[in-house]
Amino acid sequence: MISLKNGDGIQWPEGKRIAVMLTFDFDAELLRYSVIGKRKIGFADVSRGQYGPKEGLKRCLAMLQRHQLPATFFLPGEIIEKYPEQCREIAAGKYEIAYHGYDHNNTIGIPEEEETGNLEKSEGLIQELSGRKPVGARGPLDALQEYSLDLFSRRGYLYDSTLKDCDWPYVLENGLVELPTDVAVDDFSYFYFSYADEAPINCSYLPEDVYAMWQDAFDELAAEGDKIMVLKLHPQLIGRVSRIAMLERFILYMQQRGAWIADCETVARYVKEFYRVKESETK
Repeated sequence: MISLKNGDGIQWPEGKRIAVMLTFDFDAELLRYSVIGKRKIGFADVSRGQYGPKEGLKRCLAMLQRHQLPATFFLPGEIIEKYPEQCREIAAGKYEIAYHGYDHNNTIGIPEEEETGNLEKSEGLIQELSGRKPVGARGPLDALQEYSLDLFSRRGYLYDSTLKDCDWPYVLENGLVELPTDVAVDDFSYFYFSYADEAPINCSYLPEDVYAMWQDAFDELAAEGDKIMVLKLHPQLIGRVSRIAMLERFILYMQQRGAWIADCETVARYVKEFYRVKESETK
């Protein structure tokens, strides 16, 4: 399905060495329903998810505001309905808001008609919240249906940010830009914790250890010069005190070493224009 890839010489604006996107999946307890199952999740796990809207999001937004940083928030429609005040705070910061399912359902095999309904409902909620429909999407818990990318394209989306196949953005045959992510720069991989028998995941990395791994990844990608780094963050996880301090320090490190920090829409539009010009020059 892929027709064009970069990673072979793209030049970022103003000579920047790498494009970095700060993305926040604000899915609260819905993330834990997806991992564990709604009927099996216990109160303690629900409360861990609720740390995002109750506490973690405030720290994330305060950090972004201190440094005047752009970011993309992937919001399930149900989260907009359940936590309207917190979502209005995101919208007030003029951050990009993108599609992340309606109820964060990661089941494979959802009929296309049902998923179209999820899109329509969530798009309406996002437009009411932010004043515009979303132009980007990310699958809940990285789950995409076989038809998802074509469905996004037909509905006028610019990009998706779910796949894991490389370290650069590329353009699909249907015109959609893919901004790949990586579990190595996803806070879920290091900080998600649950006692649930059905899905015991006990990740308790020290923030300093995560900082070292992310710093190494950034340095190596920046040295190659034509790559992206999509940080995938969850307010319920990264929003804990020592972790948000680590993230802030890491962002400053990247800024000092040539990172172009932009939201997903901005990078996707740049990539699409880059390829339009590149194609015209080869004709």
